[in-house]
Amino acid sequence: MREEQQKLWDDYKSWLLEQAKDKARPVAEDSRVELRTDYAVGIVEVHDLDIAVVELSVTNLADGENKFYLHFELKYLAHAQELFVEMLDTLLGLDSKQKLRVLLCCTSGMTTGFFRDKLSEAAELLSLDYEFSALPFHQLYQAGFDCQVILLAPQIAYHYKEACQVFRDRLVLKIPPKVFASYDAASVLQLIQAERDNLQHTAEERAVAKALGEIESKESILSVVVMPFKGQTRIAYRIYEKGVPVSNELVIKGRLRVAEDLQDIMDTVGCRCGKFDAVGIAVPGVPRNGGLDLDETMIDPQLNLQALLEAKYGVPVVITNNVNAAVLGCYSHQDKYQNIMFISHPRGYTMCGQASIVNGQLVRGSHNIAGEVKYLLYTAMEPSDWREHQCADLDMIARYISIAIRAGIAVLDPEVVMVRSEMLADMDRLKKQLVADFLPEEYLPKFVHVTDEEMAEYALLGQMILTLEAMEGRSKMH
Repeated sequence: MREEQQKLWDDYKSWLLEQAKDKARPVAEDSRVELRTDYAVGIVEVHDLDIAVVELSVTNLADGENKFYLHFELKYLAHAQELFVEMLDTLLGLDSKQKLRVLLCCTSGMTTGFFRDKLSEAAELLSLDYEFSALPFHQLYQAGFDCQVILLAPQIAYHYKEACQVFRDRLVLKIPPKVFASYDAASVLQLIQAERDNLQHTAEERAVAKALGEIESKESILSVVVMPFKGQTRIAYRIYEKGVPVSNELVIKGRLRVAEDLQDIMDTVGCRCGKFDAVGIAVPGVPRNGGLDLDETMIDPQLNLQALLEAKYGVPVVITNNVNAAVLGCYSHQDKYQNIMFISHPRGYTMCGQASIVNGQLVRGSHNIAGEVKYLLYTAMEPSDWREHQCADLDMIARYISIAIRAGIAVLDPEVVMVRSEMLADMDRLKKQLVADFLPEEYLPKFVHVTDEEMAEYALLGQMILTLEAMEGRSKMH
């Protein structure tokens, strides 16, 4: 590193060690600081890539899951300190989540409450760091995401498939009737341990491969997809060289600060991968005149983000809606359908977004608000429902998603509807809701559930294509 960068890193390292000394166990090396608690490990590491790039990460020791990850160019001490404070908050916040949290679920909490006590006693005797809770089934979809293992009593075992679809990244198990009837705590603990080992093994072997097709492009495109969730934001980004992906990264943060986070990404990509020719950014909401209509906690509503980034980096910046990007990427992945509707319902959000391909063309509308079904749902919902439930009620989710789909079917008549919803993964349930809402069954399209990872994959590709189209349009104007 250059002398001034080395001094900046030394000052930063000294400052963060001071901040962490009474809160975590720091171990410092020349280019790396490791911060440990009993439940998580945080890493701060600088990389010399002509410029200094700092990498921040937090890993939960209980399950090996990344809870925080980003990297940025070390230019300003105040900005670096702000990001470290956010990382440290995440690291220390895991102290209250140190145990393996197991939720027992039945028709009521009374029977499982007794079994919970038996399991807690057995786990303590075996020195297992487990924490058990018991809730009735109607509270499962509100509390289940805070647990790592969900146990279903035999009385509600018929909900197993639905629970697995909703809690896709949690371990969902059915308690055998004989074990439940005899309160055999030892057998349940053995079941949890065996299934956790099996889940970890299969996860390591899982491969993700997507065919991109042939896309003609000579440019180097940085494609970025912003996907907020309840309590967390994920920003996926990828470099495309001549239409081929050459670099993939994922940023995981608790708080989204759009302008700052995007500049950190662009700075890092520039020094790691070299110069890029254009940037495409897919975001929630309606981009308008270079700005975003997101909450003011995420971005200054008066900021022209496009102008800011183009002036700083000297390349074209194309900002579009992330569901538009996803439906275009989905369309480009296949050659069967010409009419596709894409519904996106992030966990923790009441409203969903919609985008459509009609006869092979992306529908945008004159103001780019085609698919902004929130304007439809506002009139269909009570104002108290907009945020009150935070979408923990599956019946409410199915109802409001079905309203958005029903409107799309009536106007566009798609062949297939792609539904990205972590909470509502049962497409049969959605179809029943649509039929109950007086939509004739013979008019129903095909329904396909889409995971968050699949949506990000689609949106990265779609945003790259939209960026190329915008660049081509600009070149024709000159």
